Amino acid sequence: MTQKFIGILVSPSVYNGIKDGETYYEELPFYEEAATDLQMVPCYFRLKDINPNEDQLKAIIKQSNGKYKLREVPKPLVIHNRIFTKTNFAKEKIKLLQEKGIFIFNENNRYSKLEIYNILIKNEELVPHIPETCVCTRENVMYMMDKYRELILKPNSGSLGFGIIKLTQLTDQKWEMSYVQNNLLKRLMFKGLWPKKLKQIASDSKWIVQERIQLASSRERPFDLRVSVQKNGTGNWQVSGIVGKVAEKGSFITNVAQGGACYPLFELLVDISQQDKEKKYQDIGNVSIKIAQQLEKEIPNLGDLGLDIGITNEGKPMFIECNGRDLRVTFRNANMLEEWKNTHATPIRYANYLYKVKTKINE
Repeated sequence: MTQKFIGILVSPSVYNGIKDGETYYEELPFYEEAATDLQMVPCYFRLKDINPNEDQLKAIIKQSNGKYKLREVPKPLVIHNRIFTKTNFAKEKIKLLQEKGIFIFNENNRYSKLEIYNILIKNEELVPHIPETCVCTRENVMYMMDKYRELILKPNSGSLGFGIIKLTQLTDQKWEMSYVQNNLLKRLMFKGLWPKKLKQIASDSKWIVQERIQLASSRERPFDLRVSVQKNGTGNWQVSGIVGKVAEKGSFITNVAQGGACYPLFELLVDISQQDKEKKYQDIGNVSIKIAQQLEKEIPNLGDLGLDIGITNEGKPMFIECNGRDLRVTFRNANMLEEWKNTHATPIRYANYLYKVKTKINE
């Protein structure tokens, strides 16, 4: 029987750590368990290991004895991309592979926050769930300060919560600027004359200014959610898990890299009935799937997204950010083992669906 290989494109650090079991955010046994059920074989390789003009490549495969070994295997028809592919080298190589009939999902997984915002607001149904966002200029910051009582300023690309600034209106004329520096929360009051830090950021086009969502709280700490939205074995979007990210006491930043803690959503919704909890879960999932469906209209070959979603005190889901390479560790940190496993297994099921589609076309 011919083996069906599914490619997992990994970073050099993950690749180099496979034999020693140091794969960081990738839990390879979860890929392998799902692949075994589908009679597929995951093969792990770096971008430099695959040549568009060759039918074979060298990849790491798990052997029947449980050990990993470098083997020469047929070039897989379907590849799940788990690396950032913004360099010209990566883009060109992926383009050549696609021209050879290889399907790579999540090929482009790094996008600016403004790019995502501009795609989402084209859907009128989603607009009520999208906080107003614009490029950070002095004029735009002033416009947003006139319109909202709280704002968030953050880099337009990446960040992991680093450098985020909150502006809060205290009185008609008085504002507070809050940010984390050296793991300490700093607060500056200003009236009229802007602080130097704010002036610098307001002249940097690599930053955005955004309406701040009034997040729901748990034990007086604000929280938001990481929603794993993935394509499944029928080629449709599904929610593979929802996990809460709770800010440290006294902080407004929920990112795990900035000290945020992870909990199952239902543990955070302690003051409402089970029926209301399930309704909120469903509402969050419905909005998240609509977001994924809207994004794939303009971003090709999506299949695996990690959405940051806030919920207001009234329970309304609000979009915050989109992550095209969800590290999935929030589920592990919250001890949500089934969901953590599912976030690895679902892309394998989607790859199997794509494999069947491609082989049927080629028959």
